[in-house]
Amino acid sequence: MTGFPGTKLMNQSVGLTAARVIGAGAGFAAQLLLARTMAAADLGLFYIVTSMAIVAGSVAAIGYPGIANQFIVRYRTRGDKRNLGAFIRTARRDTALASILAALGCIAVITAWTGGNPRIIWPAAIAALAIPAFTILRVNGGFANAAQRFALSFLPDNLIRPVLFLAVLALIVSVNGSLALLPVVGLFAALVLGVALVQTRAIGWSGGISGPPASPDKRLKRHWRKSGGRLVILLLITSLFADLSILVAGFALEPADIAVFGLCIKIAFMFGFFIHVAHQITTPRFARSTLARNQDATNEVIFRTNSVAVSAIAAALLLTWLAGDEILSVFGDEFRAGSTVLLILVGAQLVRAMGGPALPLLIASGKHGRGIGVIVASLAVFLGSFAALAPSMGITGAALAVLVGSALSSAGLAAVVRRELGVRCDFLAAVRPGSFLAVFSWPRASGGKAS
Repeated sequence: MTGFPGTKLMNQSVGLTAARVIGAGAGFAAQLLLARTMAAADLGLFYIVTSMAIVAGSVAAIGYPGIANQFIVRYRTRGDKRNLGAFIRTARRDTALASILAALGCIAVITAWTGGNPRIIWPAAIAALAIPAFTILRVNGGFANAAQRFALSFLPDNLIRPVLFLAVLALIVSVNGSLALLPVVGLFAALVLGVALVQTRAIGWSGGISGPPASPDKRLKRHWRKSGGRLVILLLITSLFADLSILVAGFALEPADIAVFGLCIKIAFMFGFFIHVAHQITTPRFARSTLARNQDATNEVIFRTNSVAVSAIAAALLLTWLAGDEILSVFGDEFRAGSTVLLILVGAQLVRAMGGPALPLLIASGKHGRGIGVIVASLAVFLGSFAALAPSMGITGAALAVLVGSALSSAGLAAVVRRELGVRCDFLAAVRPGSFLAVFSWPRASGGKAS
């Protein structure tokens, strides 16, 4: 089937990003409903215990969702069912144990921190029940993404759960007129568990691998665990960068400024989710081309990914420049002051897109550990820039610090890819002299087939 290169990727990315936007909209509506029907102290406690569950559950996945693309694709390509089954079962066992320990650890820490205050212990304990479910969601997502079952990877946590949460909350409010802390936390935990169980049933606990359990040698297990452990730092910092920025802002900005900055960064990272989707969709393709040592195929996927991601974020930046005030005024006139901040933060997403799919390439090649130094350095520069700019420039300085941190991490990871893999993954690699002619002639050279 002929067509513009990357058409299928664009359609998949648009569809999944649209689902994420709907899910984010449901999340915003749920927060609005909670704020209007719960006491402020209860709402703050709800955010604390649910954030604890999300972060602990993600950490307890110990990097297996990311390395699944590398190892599952490798073993399926080789027809190695034994090691494929062993990898999936090892991931299940390791993360199940880690998530249980994380849940018990969170309860113990909160109990010690609060002196056993039942007002905090009970909602924390209920939320802790969701930690293993969040871990299962993350691991399932990695397995589904490696098998290119992208709907099962993205939709359960990004669309289905927030929409159901909003619907049930609205039903409760329509009957009772208000919301209490423990029932809301219980609803949160129950929905996470229910969605995780349905997703697991669709994917299969064994990932669809039949036959007796396989036990890999200890060296292979250590290799999997070491590879996943290295990825925890990378994925935790990159996936939680928006929340980290808001948290750091709490030490330097006034509450009203944090509200504007927080809203702007959530909108910007909602646009940036398009990049995440495009990169996740192409990670299995990178794994196959890397395994086959096919540099032409790797370059082709890089070109398509960058074309899609940069085009989409450039359009978002143009929209922000033309209508940033109008976008923010939907949330209230007081947020219009953040139009410049929003423009800077969306610009940071464009910088991220222009860096290319560096992390997926490193994950697919098993060399993601080489990027840890870059991530740590970019985090340090971000914190230093924030400390230097935010006190004097306010939310604009905070946004500039995000831009600086994003630029350093994107450029640094692209440099690591070029050094380790011998390929350029940044967008500028496709706009060298004569490259535009190559872009227009490329479909014929590759047979004109869309992926």
